[in-house]
Amino acid sequence: MLGTPGFLAELIDRILEISRKINSNAAVKMFITSAASKQGASGEQLESAATVAKSQLIGFQLQMYDLEDLFANPDQTEFLIVTVPTELAVRESVRLLNDLTFEAPDMPIKVRNIVANQVLMDDGSDVTTFLSHVSDGQAGSIESLEQAMQTMQNPPRMTRVQYLDTEPRGVFGLKVLGDALLKDEEQ
Repeated sequence: MLGTPGFLAELIDRILEISRKINSNAAVKMFITSAASKQGASGEQLESAATVAKSQLIGFQLQMYDLEDLFANPDQTEFLIVTVPTELAVRESVRLLNDLTFEAPDMPIKVRNIVANQVLMDDGSDVTTFLSHVSDGQAGSIESLEQAMQTMQNPPRMTRVQYLDTEPRGVFGLKVLGDALLKDEEQ
């Protein structure tokens, strides 16, 4: 997302270069003029439309350069990373933090704050409320999924995997998960 302005500015440069090459080639220009006249457009109208289009592209390109400058100005722009305290989300947040601050030395983005949502209290006082919300949310989601499956002619089979205390990783983790799934299927 942050690289989009630079990408678009470069793309416009390429389009304008192609336009210059077309305009400098008499045969191509004559072909385009001929095609436009068959559509009822005069050479002047074609030139006018090309000038307007070129002007709009250059204007858009300048806006992209301004946006790129804005992103790179730490006095005007900062990025707020919002995450949840799970291993995968935190790894992605650390990767994003590194991408924004270290891996783009020509355009570092200031990151002054990181927000970690859904953090449980140290004293455990909100665990019951949290588990109730998670359970209710899961029940509603499973119900929506089952309703969607009921509308299908040949619905897929749904397998429910109970909550695991660790994320299944690697061959061993997948084997434990597979064994649990097969055990449920045998019952």
